[in-house]
Amino acid sequence: MFTRLMTGVSNALRFGTRGKNAATPKSKFRQDIQGLRALAVGIVILDHAHIPGVNGGFIGVDVFFVISGFLITGLLLGDIAKHARVRFLSFYSRRAQRILPAATVVILVTCIASIALLGIIQARSVLRDGVWAVFFGANIHFSSVGTNYFAASASTSPLQHFWSLAVEEQFYLVWPAVLGIVALVFRRKGVVGHVPRIPIALTLVAVGGLSLYLSVVQTASNPTAAYFSTIDRTWELAIGALLAVALPWLGKIPTALRSALSWAGLASIITAALVFTTSTAIPGYDALLPVLGCGALLVGGVDLPRYGAHSLLSIRPLRFLGDISYSLYLWHWPILIIGAAYLGARDTLSVRAGLILGSVVVATLSYYGLENPLRHVKVLSRRTWRGLVLWPVATGLVISIAVFGAPSVPFAAAAGAASTTVSPLSAVRAAVVAGQKAETIPARTDPGLLTASTDNVSLGACSQYPVFTKKVCNLGDPTGTKTIVVFGNSHSVMWVPGLIVLAKKEHMKLYPIVKEACAYEAYPDLNLEWNIANECTAFYDWAKKTIKELHPDIIIIGTFSKTPHWLAGETSVINTLKLLTPRLILLGDSPYINPPAQCLLKPGATQATCLSREAALGVKVQAQVHVIAASTHVQTVDVTNLLCDDALCPAVINGLIPTYDGRHLTPQYSTFLAPALEKALNLLGTNVVPIVSQPLLSTTTTTQGN
Repeated sequence: MFTRLMTGVSNALRFGTRGKNAATPKSKFRQDIQGLRALAVGIVILDHAHIPGVNGGFIGVDVFFVISGFLITGLLLGDIAKHARVRFLSFYSRRAQRILPAATVVILVTCIASIALLGIIQARSVLRDGVWAVFFGANIHFSSVGTNYFAASASTSPLQHFWSLAVEEQFYLVWPAVLGIVALVFRRKGVVGHVPRIPIALTLVAVGGLSLYLSVVQTASNPTAAYFSTIDRTWELAIGALLAVALPWLGKIPTALRSALSWAGLASIITAALVFTTSTAIPGYDALLPVLGCGALLVGGVDLPRYGAHSLLSIRPLRFLGDISYSLYLWHWPILIIGAAYLGARDTLSVRAGLILGSVVVATLSYYGLENPLRHVKVLSRRTWRGLVLWPVATGLVISIAVFGAPSVPFAAAAGAASTTVSPLSAVRAAVVAGQKAETIPARTDPGLLTASTDNVSLGACSQYPVFTKKVCNLGDPTGTKTIVVFGNSHSVMWVPGLIVLAKKEHMKLYPIVKEACAYEAYPDLNLEWNIANECTAFYDWAKKTIKELHPDIIIIGTFSKTPHWLAGETSVINTLKLLTPRLILLGDSPYINPPAQCLLKPGATQATCLSREAALGVKVQAQVHVIAASTHVQTVDVTNLLCDDALCPAVINGLIPTYDGRHLTPQYSTFLAPALEKALNLLGTNVVPIVSQPLLSTTTTTQGN
C-alpha cells in the first residue's frame, strides 16, 4: 500500500502532457479539467486561509458546480446513449462510492478532533453539523441558523464547507430523473443510442433561466439564504450540463476561437478571485463572471486546440492537485478552522501557510489510501446496488459518534435563580474576588451554560430586525405620563430588559426604536460582518420621524464601536436625535471580554481561568464616548463597572452569565442590573449619576486575558 502510494505521488508530480497517458482530441479524459479543478480548489483554500490578495476565492465553488454539471451530465448522457435510459441504481451507487468514503472519514475525524480540542458548546455544535452533513442537508442547516459564510472565525463550524456538497447531491437527486423523463418522452423508437439533445438543452435553458432569476432576486433580498440555496445555485450546474449536451456541436467551433475562449475563461476566473470581495452579490449577476469563465474554458478545451489554455492547465503539478481536489476541499477547512480555534493568537499568516501544506499532505494520503481505492473495490462493483450500502454505514457511524461522543458538562449547569438581595456592584466585586481565589464554577447558573452562548435579548416583532415592519411597542407602563425611547442596534437592545423594570417602576412608557445589525455611520448595513440586507437607511429615516411623533422625555442610545467611522457616525446620530428630546443619555460600550460560557465549559475551568482583564482598547473606547458626549452636550454613563471591577471582568456574577458572546448582555443579567441603572440614569431627575466602584485592595494576575 505504501509503495503504491509513493509511486502515485511520484508519477503525479512529473511535468508534461505528452506520452501514452496524455489526452488526445479523441480521449474522453480531459486533463485540463483536472487543472481547472486545481485552480478552483486552490483559490478557495487561499481565500479561506485569508491569504492577502485572494479575497474572492470563494468563487472556486461556483467553478466546481459548473465542472460537476458538465461531467456528471456527460456520464448520464452516455448512459442514455448506451442503454436508452438512465440507470438510477448504478448512478447513485457510483456516486456513493465516489463521495461517501472520504466525506465520512472527514466528518468523523472532525467530530473527534472537535471533542478533543474545542470547548463543549462548539464540540456539541459540530456533532450536530456532522449529522446534517452526512444526510447532505448542511446547506439547509446553515441557512436556517443564519450562518454567514464570509464571517469565518475560530467559532465557525469546521464542517460548514459541506454545504456545497449538499447542494450538488440535492441537485443530483432530481436531475437524473428529469433527464430520464425527457429522454423517455422524446426517444425514437427503434433507434439505438439516440440522445434527444435539443429537448434536453431546452429543459436546461428553462430550468437554469428560472434559477438565475430567483438567484438574483434572493441574493438582493436575503443573501445568506441565497448563498446556501440549491435552487439559487442550480443555474450554475445547469450551465455545465448544457455544455455537456452541446458537446457534439462545440467541436465545430473554429480552433482559433476555442483557444481564445479558453484564455478568456481563465482570465475571467482569476479576475473574479482577485477582484471580488465579501460584499460581492453571490450567487446573483456577479457570479456570471466566474461561471461563464469556467464554461468558456470547458468549451475552449474541446479537442484541445493547439494554443489553448489547456497547455497550462494540463501540467502535472496542477493535474496532481486536480486529482486530490475533492479530498483537499474536504480536509482543508476543518484543518484551518480547528487550527485557528486551537492556536488562538498564534494563528499567524505563516501558521496558516503551514496548515495549507498540512492539508495537501493529508489530502494526498486520503486520495491514494482511501478515496481512489474504494472507488474501484470489486466487491462493491459486482452488483449495481452494492455501493448504496455505504450510505447507511456512513450515517450510522456519524449518528453513533454524535449520540455517544457528545461531551458532557462536568457539573449540573442548570438554570438557577440569582440572589435578589445583592446589589449589582457588590455582585461584580464578589465575583472578582471569587475569581482571584480560583473558586469552582457554580453548579447552577442562569442562563444554563449549555444555552448561555445563544441567550441574547430578543424583542421579537418589537424590533425592526430583520424585517422592517414599522411596528412601535410600548414595553413600559401603558398609562405612563412620561416617555422613554431606546434607540440604536443590539448594543441598545441589550439594555431593554433592565429598562423595562425601571419604566414600569417609575410609571413611564418605554418604546424601543431599534434595529440590530445596523451601524451608526450613515446607518449602513453591517454587511462585512453579517452579510444581510437589513434596510438600515430606511429604518433610520422612519426612526427619526417616529421619535419626533412620540415626543420622548428621554432618549437612551447604546454605543457600538466596532466599525471604522463609529466616532463620527454616533456623533452625527446624536446631534440629530438630541433635537427631539429635552434629555439624551449615551451609554458607553460594554467592555469586550471572552465569551463566558465557552470558557466556563472548558476542562479544568475555574472562576480564575475565566477572569478576563479589560482590554486597553475598551478603555480607549470609553474615553472616546466621553469625547462624543462633551462635543454634542449630552449625558453619558460609563457602564464598565457593571461588568468589571478594577479592570477585572468575571465570567459568572451572582450566578448569572453576564454576556452571551462577551459583548452583549444576556436578558437575565440585563434585568439584574435594573437597580444600578435606576440610580445611574436618574430618570426622574435631570442628570446621570456615575457608576463608581471602589478599587480592590489587591488583585492577582489572571490566567485568562482578553
